[in-house]
Amino acid sequence: MTKDQDVGDTPLIAKLKKHKADNVGSDETTLPETGIKVTWPKFKPHSIWSKATRLSKKSPLSVTDNYLPLLCKFDGENMTVEEFKQYIPTDDILHLTGEVMGDDDEGDDDVGNAPT
Repeated sequence: MTKDQDVGDTPLIAKLKKHKADNVGSDETTLPETGIKVTWPKFKPHSIWSKATRLSKKSPLSVTDNYLPLLCKFDGENMTVEEFKQYIPTDDILHLTGEVMGDDDEGDDDVGNAPT
């Protein structure tokens, strides 16, 4: 039994706890236009997505715009959603969205197609 595993954990919960423990640390990218280094946790808790959804109210297209500043650090700092929307240019937002939300498959071409 691992230190995070409780005596009463079901096999499913134990498996999920192991997955979370195996995904500690962070990922990073550098925004191409501004050169800002952005980091985010490898394990992305659903609670942040839920908060972004609540902030988006009736505008589902803005969920990602709310999610990214809640999840990420920019040159080691937090940004508010308003600062993110005002100061990060579109090309950088699109790049960051692809890095955080995109498919991690190695070997895909630039449009996400697996090699044949």
